[in-house]
Amino acid sequence: MGEDSLGCTATLILPSKDAYILAKSLNPDNIKDVPNYLSIDCKSDDKKLICVIKVLDCNDPKRIMSLKNTIDDLLINIKSIIDSI
Repeated sequence: MGEDSLGCTATLILPSKDAYILAKSLNPDNIKDVPNYLSIDCKSDDKKLICVIKVLDCNDPKRIMSLKNTIDDLLINIKSIIDSI
């Protein structure tokens, strides 16, 4: 990342009694098909799901949209998992 590059980080925190199940269900999807400028880490902590999404070089508007779209995808997946529990 260059000197003038700006990184972006978003953190989703969702209280849930099923936080462990949610984190376990979300993480396998994060291993494959993730661009090298994007990282996603979901974990459970004291009945909370915590997902941290990081994007390198947010000077590029496409990268900011990638962050937004990743958050949208995570929320859709979280809802699907909750609905199936």
